[in-house]
Amino acid sequence: MKKWTEIIIHTLFWLCTAWLIASSFSIQSHEIEVVNDIEKVKIVRNNGLTYQLLICILFSLIAFYINSWLIVKSNRTGNINNLIWYALVTFVILIALVYAVTEIRFLSNMPPIPKQIAFGVSTFYFSLSIAYALIKNSIYNNQRNQQLIIDKKHAELSLLRNQLQPHFLFNALNNLLSMVKTSENPQLINAIDKLSHLLRFVIEDNRAEKIPISKEIEFLKNYIELQMLRFEEGEINVEFNVKGENTEQKIEPGLFIPFVENAFKYGTEPEKTSKIDIQFNLSKGDAIQFEIKNKTMMMNKNSIGTGIETTQKRLDLIYHDKHKLKISNGDEFIVQLIIFIQ
Repeated sequence: MKKWTEIIIHTLFWLCTAWLIASSFSIQSHEIEVVNDIEKVKIVRNNGLTYQLLICILFSLIAFYINSWLIVKSNRTGNINNLIWYALVTFVILIALVYAVTEIRFLSNMPPIPKQIAFGVSTFYFSLSIAYALIKNSIYNNQRNQQLIIDKKHAELSLLRNQLQPHFLFNALNNLLSMVKTSENPQLINAIDKLSHLLRFVIEDNRAEKIPISKEIEFLKNYIELQMLRFEEGEINVEFNVKGENTEQKIEPGLFIPFVENAFKYGTEPEKTSKIDIQFNLSKGDAIQFEIKNKTMMMNKNSIGTGIETTQKRLDLIYHDKHKLKISNGDEFIVQLIIFIQ
């Protein structure tokens, strides 16, 4: 309904303004007639001027929607730097077309339309297209920010609802850990300790708005070590490398774990050899580069998991124009993610 309302408003706008401009600027002369001692003013319009004005309005209509579409698209894709160039090129092309209309004589007896009128009409419509696109961008940005706030509140509420259970498990694990003798089962001690660290991350660190990337990496390593307990020795090889020293960059928590979960879920299979390659590049102080590769061992009917889809939405909301995500799904499942830190 909203879309049809907008279409109707736009149609009425163009019809009304086109009629007003064509009727106002196509007047050739005023003739005064005296009938029965009563003066009547007769307006004489030039059809040639009307046709030229309508052609100028048609070019302006096309430029209006091309320019507004480019501005809206630049805002939503984060390509703001090219916005001015897009608008400038569109305006120059429009002016060139309008200038051609003022120079070309379609009929020998057709007077040329004054250039100041033709350029004035096209500039008027082009200015409106910029204003229209900026208003749409403002509405879109406000809605996006409101959605981000709503999603964050929902996440906080979900965390509060589930807080009791992780706290209980965390305390229970610590109690069990104190009951196990280190010398008798060191592997069990290590596994409980890793699980305890995972729960601590969920309960404490994950509640922060931003955490250092070093804590996120530590969380991933603990998760991987627990996953490795499911496999026999030599069945799975996990390469986890961190390059660079900028480990204190702040990041939204929990963005990378869905990709690692996906790798273990679809890139491993019992009694078969598999490999997962995880790379972090922290060489730059204003960017975090992440890559994970795994051979596709088990098919995923949904192409990518729900966790990855949720992460994509989080990235779009939180790092809208400050991230690049590329997912290749073939013989190898490859995820390449770059997050630009402000």
